[in-house]
Amino acid sequence: MFEIRVKIDREEDLYCGFDETGLTLNDDVLVYITNALEDRRAGEKLRLCFVSALDLDEDRLERAIGRYMQGIERSVKRLKRRSWLNSLRLLAIGVIFIILGLVFMDKMGAVAAAIVSTIGSFSVWEAANVWIQEFPAIRAKERAVAFLKQSELVIEDAD
Repeated sequence: MFEIRVKIDREEDLYCGFDETGLTLNDDVLVYITNALEDRRAGEKLRLCFVSALDLDEDRLERAIGRYMQGIERSVKRLKRRSWLNSLRLLAIGVIFIILGLVFMDKMGAVAAAIVSTIGSFSVWEAANVWIQEFPAIRAKERAVAFLKQSELVIEDAD
């Protein structure tokens, strides 16, 4: 099990002071956790351990972490949806331009038809680029979110 230990001296350091609900984790805490996750081996379960001499509000901390996970999950879903729509638009535009170039070759002339077909080919290539490069990264983010949602949360007394 991979454990990330976060030392908390003051409960105010754990949360963002700008959020009136008090359920937004501090950016420094999130950066620390994210950087520590880079040392984790694939498949290793995560245990988030908050160490403090204070009596931390465990329910508040769980809600803040849950809220953070939901935000990440929504962000990944939006990114996936946006990438799908962009790739489909690029593919449709590319196919239309290629067909136009082939159909109107006699009417436009060979050079103009070649330019229109090239624009279509470029658009199809960009759609393929989204599938080849962006979707694997999005799937990796989805797996990371699923992994983080399964993490164990522990609060230890610093004494």
